[in-house]
Amino acid sequence: MTIDSMKQTEFPKHTYEDWRQAAEKAIGGKPVDPTLKTQTIEGVELEPLYTKEMLDALGELPAFQQEAVRSGKKEAGWLIAQEVLSESPEDFLLKTKEDLLKGNDMVVYTSSQEFIWSDRELKQLAELLVKHPFYFKLTSEDTDILRVFDLIDEKNHGQLKGVIFSEEEATAPGKVRTRLVDTIPVHHAGGTIIHELGVALSILAETIKEGSYKETAAKTWIRFAVDTQFFQEIAKLRAFRGLWKAFSEAYGEEAVSIPVYTETSVRSYSKLDPYVNLLRAGNASFAAVLGGTDAHTVHPHDFLTVSQPSSRRIARNVQLVIKEESHASRVLDASAGSYFIEHLTNEYIEASWNYFLEIEEAGGYSEVIKSGWLTDDIQGKWLEREKLAAERKISLIGTNIYANPQEAVKDHSIDNSHLEYITAKRLATPFEKLRAKSREIELKVAIIHLGPLKDVKAKSDFVEGLLAVGGIEPEISPELKDAESVNKYLAEHAFDYAVLCGAPEKLEAIIPGISSSAVLDVAGKYSAEQMDSWKSNALSDAVYSGQNIVSKLEQILNLGKKAL
Repeated sequence: MTIDSMKQTEFPKHTYEDWRQAAEKAIGGKPVDPTLKTQTIEGVELEPLYTKEMLDALGELPAFQQEAVRSGKKEAGWLIAQEVLSESPEDFLLKTKEDLLKGNDMVVYTSSQEFIWSDRELKQLAELLVKHPFYFKLTSEDTDILRVFDLIDEKNHGQLKGVIFSEEEATAPGKVRTRLVDTIPVHHAGGTIIHELGVALSILAETIKEGSYKETAAKTWIRFAVDTQFFQEIAKLRAFRGLWKAFSEAYGEEAVSIPVYTETSVRSYSKLDPYVNLLRAGNASFAAVLGGTDAHTVHPHDFLTVSQPSSRRIARNVQLVIKEESHASRVLDASAGSYFIEHLTNEYIEASWNYFLEIEEAGGYSEVIKSGWLTDDIQGKWLEREKLAAERKISLIGTNIYANPQEAVKDHSIDNSHLEYITAKRLATPFEKLRAKSREIELKVAIIHLGPLKDVKAKSDFVEGLLAVGGIEPEISPELKDAESVNKYLAEHAFDYAVLCGAPEKLEAIIPGISSSAVLDVAGKYSAEQMDSWKSNALSDAVYSGQNIVSKLEQILNLGKKAL
């Protein structure tokens, strides 16, 4: 085939119905609805395929969303805002200058302790602030750094570009933004995307009541934590721009650009197999970039324990790689036009606007916080999310799946510079507690093969993987063909707990003859009648896919004896 003939080749156009028929054939005749549809934690239904026709059905909304992102973002690219850990003002200045040379775009100061700045040190800092954007995160005890603005010549105030996050109201000259709309506490409490966006609008509504729209908007900035649900997080940031535009129009104003600052969420970070946090950080960071962040912070993979200089360098490089390799910094709205993301953005805009109205009807943000209504609503969703992780419907690689049972949990806590993260709810926490408990007890566990390896391997591997999540390393038996062999094997090794793996007919034949002091479970999910029959003999319970493995592993670990 020549190039010319290839250019003349046309492929037939297929409809959604054509795809549906092909998909149903591929999955054995099962209907696409609801087999291939997914429900998000927010209750948004994700279609298996999005088409131009679906997007067209939304009317002018996609164009509105794209306009909102572009008018709110203003220019392509984002600022790399990696935090600097320092022991003194002098140390901070030294490390900041080094980081700026190595790829950081901002002067990022995070309170770790109370620093007293000398005028000489503040003058050095002032020179940096005139040249570089800045991001201050201050506690009420550490505000001496704000004296830096007194040392900046008034003629240079127009060059200052930055934001201040302070526990106490801060003042700064020029275009420095000091009014923060912070959705991260909602995220840390377990909130969904709808919670975050709805609360953001409610806080904005309260803030604007205190002053004029233009004055308030000019001093306002917002920050979000970005989790690992890639497409949803892209849509979340885009949805905020659309919501802000609609919110501004409700005030009869043209939307003023509000900087969006993001950081990797610690909700999915784990102390177990912490290098997987690098993958989580990369996923979340790329989502933030494609969603249109203005500045982004990557928390190091060992952020939950004690970060090393090397891990902080790697965290910075996550953004540098994205910036240099993806060319995303050259595009204003990289995800525009994606049928899926545009549709999802619209879903979040509609749901979040309705939730915002619900908050307002309940008295506004301050009132729903005071009454506990918002807290209870967020907690309900968090418990749902925890249950999904416990049932392994949410995968945490190295933590609740593909775990290394030999890995010990580091007992360090987050350092003092990150106090706001200590109370953050994390999906990995129950599994970290299980792993820590397994180090404190002595427990002998076995997986019993009631058949040749080829027949029992799938069940045996499943049980071994589940036990590994709790830090339990079982002994694997040879093939045991009858109850007498099982009884002998259990007695000789004095096991506390064992799981029987075999075909139903093998279990039916062997279980009635088992007599052992060990607690015995069976691998697989069987009918209630069958389980009742086996439980009347030696069996205790079952281990199967879809059960709450946190509860199950707690039961197993409770069988152990305190290690001396």
